[in-house]
Amino acid sequence: MARIVYCHPSQTKYAYHVYTDLDFWDVRRLLKGLATVKRNFGHYLSGDDFPTQVTADFLSSSKIREIERRLKQAIVSPPRHVIVRSVVFEGYFEFDPTRFYPPRWSRDLMMHFTYRRLPLHQGALNSPYRQVRLAWVGEKIRIDRVQRSQKYDPVISNANEARKHMMVPTCF
Repeated sequence: MARIVYCHPSQTKYAYHVYTDLDFWDVRRLLKGLATVKRNFGHYLSGDDFPTQVTADFLSSSKIREIERRLKQAIVSPPRHVIVRSVVFEGYFEFDPTRFYPPRWSRDLMMHFTYRRLPLHQGALNSPYRQVRLAWVGEKIRIDRVQRSQKYDPVISNANEARKHMMVPTCF
């Protein structure tokens, strides 16, 4: 379901160079060890439409087929940086899920998938005083930041929970 755009050989120094509309973190997880995954900051194609580049110097044809098979089977959703930027500057992010998700999916599954892909560790979306709310507005999913009723202080009782609540960088 993901789109792949091949970089023109005169525009690259790599033997294999493609752009994809999958999110950077999703592609890193999909292609562990097969190729180098980089962010696209919009020099050749828009970084909002194609946020990820996949590059490699020397690949066999079987590895190229494996990379492209994995990319084409992945489910696309709005890039995380676009969601965060829109929530910070406009206060909300709204998108049409039929543009990204398969038509056979129910509304509940679309909402679940969207929520699980949000970068909730980001202070811009989730903090002790604010949280994220997803809602259907007509045929679109809307992501808002809303005020919590009271400050959220997680209770940490073991090392695993402490690792999950570590301070993380604000970039993603």
